[in-house]
Amino acid sequence: MRMIAKLSLVFLLMTGMGWAQRDDDSFVGQKAPELKGDHIWINTPPLKLESLKGKVVLIDFWAFDCPNCAEAMPHVMELQKKYAKDGLVIIGVHTPRIDYEKDVAKIREAVKKKGIDYPVVVDNQYTIWGDYLCDAWPNVFVVDQQGVIQLSHTGVGRYDEIEKTIQKLLAKKNGK
Repeated sequence: MRMIAKLSLVFLLMTGMGWAQRDDDSFVGQKAPELKGDHIWINTPPLKLESLKGKVVLIDFWAFDCPNCAEAMPHVMELQKKYAKDGLVIIGVHTPRIDYEKDVAKIREAVKKKGIDYPVVVDNQYTIWGDYLCDAWPNVFVVDQQGVIQLSHTGVGRYDEIEKTIQKLLAKKNGK
């Protein structure tokens, strides 16, 4: 009987978390929060969105041992490969799901092992995560050249739509 009660509790907690998630694109049209705080950066000196005005920015919240993040990562890396030369800047925000994902040496190792060559900021205190009101992994935000969010997505999928949004913004920048 206790097992059924425990399973019921787990089910209720998990379905409650699903209901708590915000809708995709609920932040479209809002100014992207600045990347503030004293964080460790990998592959770059510290960045600020203000200094990236005029660029299209994809912000990818992930954790190195997250199965959904592992599914989405190749798509993010493909966008880097295709569009960095056109002005796309990808910033990975590594936000741990569990304590051992806070180990900076393990994060650096994962970045190297996965072949991530774009900037990654370590958000072990969840400050950037909180500023973006994230509630699950992965989380993606596409920010236009003026610093306004044009797409927000929680979870996996929507890869074609993310790419089309980036293409549209890059074309606008290049006067097409």
